[in-house]
Amino acid sequence: MFPIPLGWLKKAFLLTVAVSASVLVSPVQAAHSVDESLLGAMKMEPDSLFAKKAKSVLYLGGGERSPWFQLGVLYAIESYKIPVDSIVTTSWGAWMGALWSLGVSLDDIQRLMLDPYVDEFVGVNSINAKTEHDPFDIPVSITGVPALRERFSFYADSTGKVHRSMHALVADTASIERSLARLRFEESLYRQRGDFRIPFTLQTCDSVIENPTYADIVSSLPLAGNENSGELCPYLALPLSSSLQEIPIIVVADPVRYELEGNAETRTLKDNVLSKLDHSQGVFVRSHFVRDTSRKALIQAGFSSMEQSLREIALLLERPFDYSKKQKSEPWFSFHPSFDSLSSELHSVAASYWNPNDTGFAAPANFAYAIASKTPYDTVLFNMQPDGDLLIDVGVHPTVDVAVGGFGSNVIGANAYGEVSLNYVNQMEIYLKLAGFYGTSSYGFRPRLELSNLISHRWKFSFGYDLMKLRYLNSFEKDNISKQNHFKFEKRNDLFLSARYAFDKMQSIEVKFLFGNREFELAPSAVPEVDFFDDDEFMSLSSNYETNPVTQSVRYSLLNGVDDDWFASKGFEANASVGINIIGYGFHQRGPIYGIYALDGRYSLSPSRSTSLTFGAAMGFDAYRDGGSFKFPKNFENVAMEDRYRLHVAATPWSEDWLDPELSTHGYALLRMNGGVERHGFGLWLSLAYFHDFEDKATAALNSNKFVFEPALRYKYRSFTVYAGLNRIVDTETFGDIKDLKNYRYFIRIGNYNLF
Repeated sequence: MFPIPLGWLKKAFLLTVAVSASVLVSPVQAAHSVDESLLGAMKMEPDSLFAKKAKSVLYLGGGERSPWFQLGVLYAIESYKIPVDSIVTTSWGAWMGALWSLGVSLDDIQRLMLDPYVDEFVGVNSINAKTEHDPFDIPVSITGVPALRERFSFYADSTGKVHRSMHALVADTASIERSLARLRFEESLYRQRGDFRIPFTLQTCDSVIENPTYADIVSSLPLAGNENSGELCPYLALPLSSSLQEIPIIVVADPVRYELEGNAETRTLKDNVLSKLDHSQGVFVRSHFVRDTSRKALIQAGFSSMEQSLREIALLLERPFDYSKKQKSEPWFSFHPSFDSLSSELHSVAASYWNPNDTGFAAPANFAYAIASKTPYDTVLFNMQPDGDLLIDVGVHPTVDVAVGGFGSNVIGANAYGEVSLNYVNQMEIYLKLAGFYGTSSYGFRPRLELSNLISHRWKFSFGYDLMKLRYLNSFEKDNISKQNHFKFEKRNDLFLSARYAFDKMQSIEVKFLFGNREFELAPSAVPEVDFFDDDEFMSLSSNYETNPVTQSVRYSLLNGVDDDWFASKGFEANASVGINIIGYGFHQRGPIYGIYALDGRYSLSPSRSTSLTFGAAMGFDAYRDGGSFKFPKNFENVAMEDRYRLHVAATPWSEDWLDPELSTHGYALLRMNGGVERHGFGLWLSLAYFHDFEDKATAALNSNKFVFEPALRYKYRSFTVYAGLNRIVDTETFGDIKDLKNYRYFIRIGNYNLF
C-alpha cells in the first residue's frame, strides 16, 4: 500500500457524493459510475486545478412552459455567478439559450417572451396547429343579405390540372398570428449583434450543429411548419457521451411528478425521452412537483431548482463568472420588404398593401391583416434575412362565392336572393358580383363591378346597374300610406359610376354619378281630378310617369371604429356631401338643375360590455338659385311624385325601409339617439329622433317639428338579422299620443339591405 494524497481523497469523496445524490441511474449503472469516478479522481489534480479545468455544459430542452422554467434557471446562474462554458440546446431551449449566449440580458429576454405577438406561443407546441375552421360552423354570409355562402378557389398544379379548394368565410387570423409570431422569433435573433459569446450547439432530429445559424434555431422551435422541430425529437438536450472533464447541468422543465400533456402520440414521445434520464449522467435541475403553472411560479421553480443543485456543482463556484456585461436588445427600426417570389401579375398589387410609413413590427403586422381581409388572398408568409430584408410570399387564387338566401319585411314582403361573385387579381383587384332577388311583389337584378389598385392602392372604381321593380305590400299600403300620396310601383333602369380615393385608414372622398330611367304607376286616388287640361297638364296629372334623373355628387367621409350607423359599439363617423341633380320627365322635359347639400355625424360608445349608445346629428337641403335667392325645386304637380324626389331622412333604423312622406322634405335638421342592451346576439333597442322640416309642406299631416320613437328587438348572427318593433311619429301638438300604443306602426325586417 502507498499513501494517497489528502486532496485526491477529498476529490474522490466529493465526486462520489455528487454522483450518488444527483444522477438518476439504475443500481448497476450507479455502481459503475462510482467506480469510474473514483478511478478518475485518483488521477486528478488538487481541487483548485480541477475547478479551473472542469468544463460546465448547460443543457436546455423543450416542453410545455419550459422557457419560463429555463428563465428562472438562468436568473439563478447569473445570481450565483455559475460559470457556463458551453450550451447545448433543442426546441424552446434553443431560442432561450441562443439569446442568452449572445449576451442579451435576462430582463430583455423576459420582455421578448411577453411581447404581444409571441406571448401566446412561448412554451406552446403548435407544430400540428390546425388552420381549418370549425366544420360545424354554419356558412352564413358575414355581411350583406342573409344567405348561405360557399367560397372556393381554383388553382393549377405543375401538370396543368385544375383543382378546387374550399375556403372559410372569415380571414384565418390564427394563421396570421402564427406567421407573425414566427417572424418575431426570427427578428429577436437577427436583431442581435455579434457571434455567440458562449459556445453554442444545437441538437436536432438527425444531427448536432455547432454554431448554428439563426434559421437552424427557429427551425428547432415547435412552430407550425417545422416538421423536424426539436419538440418532436430529441425533446430534451442530453449528453451524447460521458466525460470526467465535463460537468453537465441538465435542465428538465417537466417535474418528477408530472402528468404528460398532448395527444397520445406526443405523450408517448415524451415518456420515451424522459425515460432516457435513467441512463444519463449529470447534475439534473428539475422540480419534484409544480402545483402552480403560472409564469411567475415557473420562473421561481427554475430558480429554486438551480439553487438546490449548488452543492453538486460546488467546484464550479470556485471560479465565478461575471455576467454584468450585457448588450441591449434593440428591435429593427424598419424592415425592407421583398416581393420577388410573386409573379408580375401580383407583385405590384400585393406590394401596395405595405405602408412605407410604418416602422418597426407594426409594418409587417399591418400588412398581414390588411391583405388578409381581402378575399383573393389566403396565406401570408414571412422569411427574414440577416440584413433586415423581409421575403414575403402571398397566396392568391381566383375565388368564387355562391350564395343563396333571402330578405324582406312587412313593407316589401319576402324575397329570395341569389348571388355569384368572383374575386381575381391581375395587375389590379377585380371584383364582379351578379346578384338578384325575386319576391311576392318586387324583383331585381343588381350586377356590380369593382376595380381596386388600378392606379394605386388608394383608388377604387365601381360600376353598377339596377334593373328592379319595387312595390309595397297591399296590406302595408292599407294601414300605413295615405291614399292621396303614394304610387303603386316603381321600375328602375339605373347606371351607377363612382371613384373613391382613400387618404388613409380613416378618411376618403368619393365621386358618384347616377344615370337613371324610372317608371312610376300611381295609385288611382293619387291622381287629381280636373275638367280640362292642356298637354303639359296631361303629363303632370297622368297616373304613369317616366323620369330620367341624373345626379353627380362628391362625398367626404371620416370614420374611426365600427362602420355601422345604428348599432355601432364604439367610434365616430362624419360625412359631408355636395351634388347636383336634374330630373327629366315626359317628352324630354327637364326640371331645374338644383344642388344637394348634406352633413351628418355620429358618436358611439359602450358604457359596459353589453350596452351601446349612439348620438347623431344631420342636416341637408336641396335648392337652386333663381334671381339671387334659393328656391326649393318643384318638378311635378303631383304630391306623390314630389315626395319621391325629395330628400328622405333616415331618423331611425326602420325609416330606411320605406319612403315615409312625413320624413320627406327639401330641407331638414335632425338630432337622434339610439341605444340598446345586447348579449349573445339578442338585443333590446330604443331609437329617438327630433326632426325639423324647413319646408313646412302643406300636404304633411304633422307640423314642422316632429318626434320619432322606435322601440325594437333585434337578433344578429353575422348577416342574419331580425329587427322587429313599433314606430310612431308625432309632432308638438300630438306629442301626448306617444303613449297610445294602438296607433303605433308595427314592423319586422329580416336582413340589412337598402333598396331606396
